[in-house]
Amino acid sequence: MRNAKPKVSEPAAKPTAPEPEATSSDAVAAYRAIDVLWPKTPARQIIREVARAHGLTFEEVVGEGLKKKLVEARFDAIKAVADGRPDLSLPQIGYIFNRDHPAIIHALKKRGGRKNREGWNDGK
Repeated sequence: MRNAKPKVSEPAAKPTAPEPEATSSDAVAAYRAIDVLWPKTPARQIIREVARAHGLTFEEVVGEGLKKKLVEARFDAIKAVADGRPDLSLPQIGYIFNRDHPAIIHALKKRGGRKNREGWNDGK
């Protein structure tokens, strides 16, 4: 073998104390703690509540109407969903509202931006 390299022996590893293995109950407890700290309200429920506050229906808010009352309610609902569900991306929110994500960005800019998990606006 022309390109064979000599084998280098590795130094012997130092014996260490065995680390305790994570049990499945630890993982379940961690998951439940996260779930309790951040419950996820369905986006459609958030939209229904905002629509009810504006005296409209869910279908009117996500529909194609361009009357001022509908647009104001729609922008408020988009802001509420974006703040209430930070795990949803802008295209996902757009899918719920039957709009593309630039329309969602426009609505969020009109309403002061999206809040992060700590509750502060991200400055956009």
